[in-house]
Amino acid sequence: MRGDARKIDIMKDTSAPVFKLENTIRNYAWGSYNGLSLYAGVVTDSGKPSAECWMGSHPDAPSSLLLPDGKALPLPKYIHDNPMKSLGEEVFAEFDDLPFLFKALSASMPLSIQVHPDKARAAIGFEREEKRGLPRSAPERDYKDRNHKPELAVALSPFSALCGFRSAGEAAEMLGPELCGYFGFSALDSEASLRGLLGKALALRDKERTLLEIKATSRARDLAKSEDEGARIAGQTVLMCFQHYPHDPGAISPLFMNVLFLEPGQGIYIPAGVMHAYLKGTILEIMATSDNVIRGGLTHKHVDVDDLLGTLDFKAEPTLIEPVAGISGAREVFWPTPAREFALSRFDLSDQKHADVKPSGPEILLCTAGQATIDCASGANPSIALKRGESVFVGAACKSYSLRGPCTVYRARVGSLASSHLDPEAAP
Repeated sequence: MRGDARKIDIMKDTSAPVFKLENTIRNYAWGSYNGLSLYAGVVTDSGKPSAECWMGSHPDAPSSLLLPDGKALPLPKYIHDNPMKSLGEEVFAEFDDLPFLFKALSASMPLSIQVHPDKARAAIGFEREEKRGLPRSAPERDYKDRNHKPELAVALSPFSALCGFRSAGEAAEMLGPELCGYFGFSALDSEASLRGLLGKALALRDKERTLLEIKATSRARDLAKSEDEGARIAGQTVLMCFQHYPHDPGAISPLFMNVLFLEPGQGIYIPAGVMHAYLKGTILEIMATSDNVIRGGLTHKHVDVDDLLGTLDFKAEPTLIEPVAGISGAREVFWPTPAREFALSRFDLSDQKHADVKPSGPEILLCTAGQATIDCASGANPSIALKRGESVFVGAACKSYSLRGPCTVYRARVGSLASSHLDPEAAP
């Protein structure tokens, strides 16, 4: 609840709100056994696949603040009790909560093919499922909240994904005459043909799915022998998808979806309405705080064909993003996106260098290499040493802080508040 009662919070407390975080590891079957620890330094249980480390206030897996007395305080409670100190007036007024969710994600096999709704559709879908009385944890529930979920993924390791659709002509070439005939696919009408293909494929029953697998794997084996690299990759990816998800019609998606490869440091921005699936590798991911997922294959979870087709935006496209240098002489690089809720950047500091930062809202910092020391210029908080794999929450009441290396630190913050920058006097 917004209002004066919450706005007064405990600003008379002069300690700067910078706390180490205790985060939740999500152990999904598609996760890897060592990706999070190898590339992000996150401590995991090596005895089971670790898929995601969530950093934020999302109610499904909220982080906790580690207090000076050794106790843990859930981040959502701290934000609720201290909105001005944690969020600042602008973020509190617009979002009433931390507007982004920051994740380290590592996949050893494909995730579900999925699409995220825009805000209007999310609100409608959420209210519809609420009226049906579906519990938020129900397996057939798609809308966990009213928010949209644009997202940015930045590769920490070589990373592959399906993202967006091929042109109709290219899809027809990959599918080949037999599959084009089976689905009635035409290169002359991209959107209608893709809608028809998806609708038919996802509605197939067991025997029909087996027949499709036979036809598709035969086509994929032919493509895998091609001299054309794109065709060869498409064929190999189809075979890999069927290996992990037998009889799943989503496994044919590489024939009509783009297969993308990111090298470490490259990013991809995925707006609402873009169909995508991560295939393999380790990334950092930042998104609007939401867990709304409409699935379309490569999954044992609920698939709603009508909702998927209604959510898809065939005109929306992903954007590949190279990191952009900050102000002249700065040691921070950015991955620019149009998102209001989030922004992501990275510091690379040697042991002789430091960065003086002036944030303008809440932030989460994650150290992926070396060891960082964080000094907040105001308040009574001591310096915080941040080891590899550790993260901190920086509340809005911290008006400036110094970051010292040697370290690599990723900085998650609110989008349009990204005018915060390195102090020019701190440049070499």
